[in-house]
Amino acid sequence: MMNYAPKTLITHPLFLSDDLPEESVERTGRLEILLEDVPSIQQLLEQEEVLEGEIHLVRAANGEVYLPLFHNPGYIDEVREMCASLRDREYAQINDTCLNKDSYTLACYAVGATIQAARLAKEGKKSFAVVRPPGHHAYADKGDGFCIFNNVAIATEYLRRRGEKVLIVDVDLHVGDGTLSYVEGKEKVFYYSMGQEELWPHIDASEERENVKLEFLPEGITDDLYISALEKTLMPVLRDFKPDIIAVSAGFDTFATDYVDYRDTFKGGFCLSPRVYKSLWKMLDESLIPYFAVLEGGYNPVSVCTGVLSFFEKEK
Repeated sequence: MMNYAPKTLITHPLFLSDDLPEESVERTGRLEILLEDVPSIQQLLEQEEVLEGEIHLVRAANGEVYLPLFHNPGYIDEVREMCASLRDREYAQINDTCLNKDSYTLACYAVGATIQAARLAKEGKKSFAVVRPPGHHAYADKGDGFCIFNNVAIATEYLRRRGEKVLIVDVDLHVGDGTLSYVEGKEKVFYYSMGQEELWPHIDASEERENVKLEFLPEGITDDLYISALEKTLMPVLRDFKPDIIAVSAGFDTFATDYVDYRDTFKGGFCLSPRVYKSLWKMLDESLIPYFAVLEGGYNPVSVCTGVLSFFEKEK
């Protein structure tokens, strides 16, 4: 049952602290407007938690202990040792994911924040884990697509082992192929994705998958068509799967602001506004199913700021 206590934002100052090269898309600048220019959220950078007002703020914990819920020990060791070997302004690569000496620690805190959000959902409370790096392209044994560890897969497995039936709703521009690899063949979990057609990582939507629904929309789609598609395809999943908890992989690389800046980089994009995400949150609210969100893509800082703040606007 949904608890109507104030929503919680979970993050950490560390997410603003690493020093990746300027050519890296997944950098601290993604979060700067949200965490540094929104006064109520800025308090979190100075305090451990703020449990008063319309938005509760909680500082993320280190989630290293939860990594084996999805990731292979050898891969965890590889990332830890690779980062430990780097000095200031030295970088390494896992596929297209850039690492520096702090990347392992950062990714562990991203996992920790997502676990905290999952726990709040078990209590019927809504929360948003504002983290970086994102996670939904990370596989059990490798990182990819700017992702090191798969935050939502780890949190879902945490809930699943505690008897919860979990629906993952992925609204990033790109399908979460790492999350898809986690879900396939598992009981009590379902993966729904709404992304752009003919875009990396090029997952075949025609392949039948028992607990997966992949929806693909054309480049440049706008709010009305997206919302209509969401209502037609997500609502039946909610009705038929009947989850106990919903985990939202919230990618804001679907925003028009990202399309303007990163169309050439990502070979596509949507032209969406915060209205789409307000419609999504309303749909989930009306389901009366507890849910939480974790940040995935979104690389223009305005996209991230407006997307996250849409979650915290009062329901109308």
